[in-house]
Amino acid sequence: MSADIFSSISSNSVGASSGMSPQDNGVNADKEAFLKLLVAQVSNQDPLSPQDSDQYVQQMTQFSSLEQLMNLNKGVETLAIGQMSNNSQEALGFVGREVIARGDQLSHTRGDYSEIAYDVKGEADKATIVVRDSFGEVVFEADARADQGVQRFSWDGRANDGSTLPSGKYSVSVEATRDGEPVPVDSYVRGEVTGVRFDQGYPELMIGDRRIRMTEVLEVK
Repeated sequence: MSADIFSSISSNSVGASSGMSPQDNGVNADKEAFLKLLVAQVSNQDPLSPQDSDQYVQQMTQFSSLEQLMNLNKGVETLAIGQMSNNSQEALGFVGREVIARGDQLSHTRGDYSEIAYDVKGEADKATIVVRDSFGEVVFEADARADQGVQRFSWDGRANDGSTLPSGKYSVSVEATRDGEPVPVDSYVRGEVTGVRFDQGYPELMIGDRRIRMTEVLEVK
């Protein structure tokens, strides 16, 4: 009988969803449906073979557990909405500011300097900055500081032959070694946040047409 009751509650809730607000179509609707079914069950039971009271206790216990789970789910949803709102407000505060963020994509403007940051994760004796154009061709390569920790390199936008490179998208990589063995390096790029997008369900900062998450930001200028 317990299974029938909860099956009926589920059906009742679905039917009610078309005419109730989200607040109404929740715990209160299921509670009312359960009580109605319980009264109907008591009213229509066979007087010569009444239902065991233990079954009523079991049904009430199951419903109490269901109600607690639904209240918990509602609380989690409320917390998630609040957190999303806070993140959105925080993301909007980045607009117009320069950030250094984790990544290897660089939006370069002809004639400007571009700051590249990188984090050497171990002891190294050599580090090399490599810049590639949108076709993957190496346009610039130079030695850089190999000290462990966060380092910075200012690129003047020139190719190895001294020519000034055009505005566009470039990729940056930093290769570090110790005694010829590779050392892990995280690369970062700098740019101005021009906007915020929310179409992925969470805020993403826009640097040109590149999207980054707030967790990828290392420094805000």
